[in-house]
Amino acid sequence: MVRTFSRRCTKLPGSKIRFLVSEVEKVKKQGHDVYELHIGQPGLPPSRELLEELSNIMLSRPFQFSKYTPSVGMEDVRQAVAEDYSRDSGISLSASNVILSTGSSEAILAILMLLLDEGDEVVIFDPEYLLYRPLLEYFGARVKTIPVSVEKEFNPDPEQIKNAVSRQTKMFIFVNPDNPTGRVANQEIVKLVVDLAVDYDFYLIYDEAYRELYYEDSHVYAARLDLEHVIALNTFSKGAALPGWRIGYVVAHESVTKELGRVIQYVNLNPPTPAQYAAYLYVTKYKRKYLNEVLPVYRERRDVLYNAVRKYLPEAKTFKPKAGLFMFVDLSNYLTKLNINDEELAHKLLHEKHVAVVPGSAFGEYGRNHVRLCFAKETPDRIDEAIRRIENFFEEKLGSA
Repeated sequence: MVRTFSRRCTKLPGSKIRFLVSEVEKVKKQGHDVYELHIGQPGLPPSRELLEELSNIMLSRPFQFSKYTPSVGMEDVRQAVAEDYSRDSGISLSASNVILSTGSSEAILAILMLLLDEGDEVVIFDPEYLLYRPLLEYFGARVKTIPVSVEKEFNPDPEQIKNAVSRQTKMFIFVNPDNPTGRVANQEIVKLVVDLAVDYDFYLIYDEAYRELYYEDSHVYAARLDLEHVIALNTFSKGAALPGWRIGYVVAHESVTKELGRVIQYVNLNPPTPAQYAAYLYVTKYKRKYLNEVLPVYRERRDVLYNAVRKYLPEAKTFKPKAGLFMFVDLSNYLTKLNINDEELAHKLLHEKHVAVVPGSAFGEYGRNHVRLCFAKETPDRIDEAIRRIENFFEEKLGSA
C-alpha cells in the first residue's frame, strides 16, 4: 500500500466528543432513550423571530444570500459585530477590528497558522478545551501546562501563571468562561495574564465563546485591558444558539486582523453567507430579548444538575459554575473503588444506563477521573433522573465488588 499520510497528522487523534456523539446515535438507533449530558451546545433553539425574518429576506433576495463575500466577512456585518462587542466591553472598536470566521474553530486554526513557528512556546491550562493541544502539537509548538483543580474551582494561583511564562513564551491560551471546567476567572487573574503578555510581549488568545451565558457575576474583557496583546475569540454557536450555522469572529488590534485576513483566505474562502446575515440580525435586533428568555432556563437546569450531583453522588467533588453550559465533576472516589477510568465509565454509563457523559481525560491529564456534564439540553426532570442513574450504576457495581 502506498504511504500517503503525513507523520504530522498523527498529532490529530480525533475528538473523543465526536466519537461519543456517534456512539450515542448508535444507542438511540437501537431504540434506547439516551439522557444527553455530553454534547456542548445550547439546548434551546435560536430566536424564532430571527429565523422568520431571515427566511423572508432570503426568499426575497436569494442571490444575495448565496454569493461569495469577502474572506473576512461583509463589512456591514463586521461593523455591527464591532458595535455590539463595544457596547458589552466598553472598548471602542470598528469593522477593522473584527474578522468573521466559519465558527471559532476556523479562527483558531488561522490564528495558529499566523503566529506559530516550529518550537514556539505556548502556555495552556490543564484541563483545557480539547481542540487546542492537538493543533499546537501539529504545528510543532512546545506546550507548557498549568494544572488546575476543582478545589479552587479550576482557577490557577497567580504564582503558577508567573512561573509558567518566560521570554520564550509566544502565546498564552485562556478560555473564559471555560469549557470543560465551568471556571470563571476574575479580574485579578485576567489582568495578571494581560500584564505578563505586555511585559514578555506574547499574545493572549482569549477564548470567550460563553461570554453571553452568565448566571452570576459578569464577564471580564481581556481586550479592554490591552488590545495590542489580546486576540479575542467569539462565536454565535453558544449565546445565539447557532452552532450548525458555523459563524464566529475574532476581535483584535488592526495590526493582527490585517495579517489574519490574509491567512484566513487559505483556510476558507468566506464564512457562510446566510450565517453572516443571521449574525447581523442577532446583534442588531434580537440578542437581548433572546438571552432574557434562555438564561433563566439554563440557570434552572444548572441548579438542578448541581443539586442532583450533591444528592446522589455525595463523594463527588464539584462546584456550581457561574457561567457557560458545563459542570466538571471529580469522580475519583468512585472510580478508584471500581478500578476503572473515566473513559471506561463513560462507555459503561452509555451502554448500561443510557446516560451520555464526556470523559474528563479528553481535556488533559488533570481531567482524568472527571466527567464533563452539559446541563443545557435536558429538562430538569431528566437531568435529575440521569444523575440518579449514575448513582444506581455505582451502587450496583460497588455492591457486587
